[in-house]
Amino acid sequence: MKTPRIRQPSIRLLLLSAIGLLLVVIMVIGTIALMTLNSAEERLATFHDQTLNEVSDALELSGNASKLATSAPFLMTLSPSFQLESEAEEILQTLEHIQQLGGGDPELARPLARIRAAIDDLVRVMAPQARHAATLALIDQDLERLQRRFRNLAQDTRQSPRQRQAWSSLQQLVMTAIGALRSRELIKVGEHQSNYLRIRQEIASDPSPYLSAALADVENAVGDRGDLFSLRYSGLAAKLDAENALFRIRTEVAQVNAYALQKVTDAKLRLQASRERTTTSITFAKAVIVVLTAISMIVAVVSALFVSRYVAANLHRITDVMRRLAAGDLKARLPKKSSSSDEIGQLSEAFRKFRSNALRLERKTREVWRRNELFITVFQNISDGVAVLSPAGQILAENGRVRELLRLEPVRDEHRLTLQDLIGRSAFKRRANENDRAGFGEYADAAGHVLEVRQSPLPDGGSVWLFSETTERKRIDERLEEIRRVESLGKVTGEVAHDFGNILSTISGNLHMLEGELSPKASVLRARINDAVELGVSLIERLLAFARKQHLAPQQTDIAAIAEGMEDLLSMALPETVTLSITCDDGPMFARIDPGQLESAILNLCVNAGQAIHDRGEIEIGVARQADGWVALSVRDDGCGMDADTLRQAAEPFFTARADGEGTGLGLSMVHGFVHQSGGSIRIVSDPGQGTCVTLLFPEQTGTCDVQPRADGRKPALVVDDDVRSAEAITRLVEDFGYSAVTVHSFREALAQLRSDRSLSVVITDLQLDDGNSGWSVVQEALETHRRCRVVAISGHLPEKDPVAAGFRDRFAKLPKPVTAEALRGPLGHGTGSPA
Repeated sequence: MKTPRIRQPSIRLLLLSAIGLLLVVIMVIGTIALMTLNSAEERLATFHDQTLNEVSDALELSGNASKLATSAPFLMTLSPSFQLESEAEEILQTLEHIQQLGGGDPELARPLARIRAAIDDLVRVMAPQARHAATLALIDQDLERLQRRFRNLAQDTRQSPRQRQAWSSLQQLVMTAIGALRSRELIKVGEHQSNYLRIRQEIASDPSPYLSAALADVENAVGDRGDLFSLRYSGLAAKLDAENALFRIRTEVAQVNAYALQKVTDAKLRLQASRERTTTSITFAKAVIVVLTAISMIVAVVSALFVSRYVAANLHRITDVMRRLAAGDLKARLPKKSSSSDEIGQLSEAFRKFRSNALRLERKTREVWRRNELFITVFQNISDGVAVLSPAGQILAENGRVRELLRLEPVRDEHRLTLQDLIGRSAFKRRANENDRAGFGEYADAAGHVLEVRQSPLPDGGSVWLFSETTERKRIDERLEEIRRVESLGKVTGEVAHDFGNILSTISGNLHMLEGELSPKASVLRARINDAVELGVSLIERLLAFARKQHLAPQQTDIAAIAEGMEDLLSMALPETVTLSITCDDGPMFARIDPGQLESAILNLCVNAGQAIHDRGEIEIGVARQADGWVALSVRDDGCGMDADTLRQAAEPFFTARADGEGTGLGLSMVHGFVHQSGGSIRIVSDPGQGTCVTLLFPEQTGTCDVQPRADGRKPALVVDDDVRSAEAITRLVEDFGYSAVTVHSFREALAQLRSDRSLSVVITDLQLDDGNSGWSVVQEALETHRRCRVVAISGHLPEKDPVAAGFRDRFAKLPKPVTAEALRGPLGHGTGSPA
């Protein structure tokens, strides 16, 4: 059985009930307010009576305080002690009465207590003053009598001048005592006392009997009834204490009067404030009653109008918004959210939910549309080609870059085309690559263009293909691979040159030892062997130049002067059909380079240029100062030029493009190594049939050429080399220059010899010693411990940089292997002469 549902009251009934309840409450409040006002009026009357009593007590208190202020000074004029005590007792009774009027108020009790203490002090100090005053009067009479006596004696002409002077001194002593007795200030009393004691001491120094007797009379008058000065001090001090007590009494009485006045003022203010508050409360209560009555009437009328219009107005508004929303106006909305739970509130909430769902659906639709637009924009404007394939391999969609990268013309309305068919129409073919993997491949055409193709599967079985242009990247990778190959070749070349140099060094040393000991026919054979050795040395030097490990003697060199000075030599080296011209900018252009190697580089470049010209032609040499601080030396010809493959291998050792196969192929590689070892760079521009331009760039320097100091030529020498044959050959060369050489073959023996023999003049050491030790340690030890010793480092492949400090540069040199007498002469300080 269902429970019957309680019918909810209508909105109109609820509002009317609320208004009726409001009217009842207002009536109750009015009744309570009237009762409260009557009670307040009665309390005000009672408060008024109490305030009048407080004012009366305050006025009486003020009168007693005034009486006290006039009675206190009278105490100082009373001499008998009983009168003083009687008057003080009356004043104390007045104080007691004042305290009773104050009702024990602490603000009044404190000044009354101080007045009572001041009266006690006044009575205490004034009580003995009558007795002291009588004593001082008697002393004053005695002193007046003595003063008249001494004055008469001092004026008696019968006395001798000395006696009259003594009586005058006694008269002055008495007058000083009288001055102290009659002084009204403590300071004056002290001054008189000091004068009295001084005059008395002067008189006491005279042994005359009559003076001693007179002086005794003065002292008896001053001290028999009490010390004159002490009594005077006591009297003046008592007077000051009495005046101080009287001042305190007057001050505290003023506070008592101020207290009484404050009480009267407070009472008046309380009375006035209470009356004002009461009047205000009554007026406000009357106004509230009137206002509440009027508000009650207004609320009743407004409530009736609200009830009659609330439901109809809200229904009309909701109906109008629903109609606009149904017509497609998504901006239609109710003015504000209603928190009501009645029928109008429920209807409004249902409409808002409906409208929120409609807006959410609209936003999702727009988001899908925006994403589609974004995908289309990216798809059409991406720099790579994108193609979407179906599970069957047919192209569902593609952007314009696919056919553009495949170098195909765009075609519209082409259906059921597969990606392989599309690639097959182009000139691109798939590359076989050892790095191929699933979903990745490379395609290239005959022009060298390379495409990278990547595949990504889709969930439905289809796939996305991405086409990227990688031609430029492939070219960069190939160039880097070429650079790494050349660097590896240079390293191998340097190692081979080092070992080959040791062999040639041995041959050269032995040929030098055989000189002068062979028959004429053997001398011819020796000369041929020597020519072969020199050719091998030349080849090694070129290999080392390519490997950037040749020995350089850099100095500040004017490149323009070198180029202009070689004009005659170059003219003889070039064919007659080739014209040579040299153009240089104004002024010297210095660079820190080896001038001999620069001449060799210019000669090699010009010879290569002459060989590239098959008929008549021209070679131009130019030296110019660049704006970025570089000096450019260019050699330009109008010969046959080089294609791309030839240009790429031009700097490699043993490579030659000559049709007859002649030449070593080391000319340009030597120039390449020399330039880079000197801190510069080389640039080659060439086209087939258009000639070639080789430009050497060196950092510009300023200043003049360096000058190396010479050694003192001492005889002891040390040769260090782990290769026995190379060490013996170098030892013979050193001894031919007049040195007594000691030869060692290990790193440890070299250090021991350096530390035991401090007279060494020359040390020659190989840089690659036994057990992986470095000859640089021997070089450093020799330079630091032998201050006048020359040090020469030798190696088959000398490093571009060395760790020798700048302070040792004048005693240090580097030579490549094989070492010859001509090469060794300069570092040993023997100039250009022959060996000893």
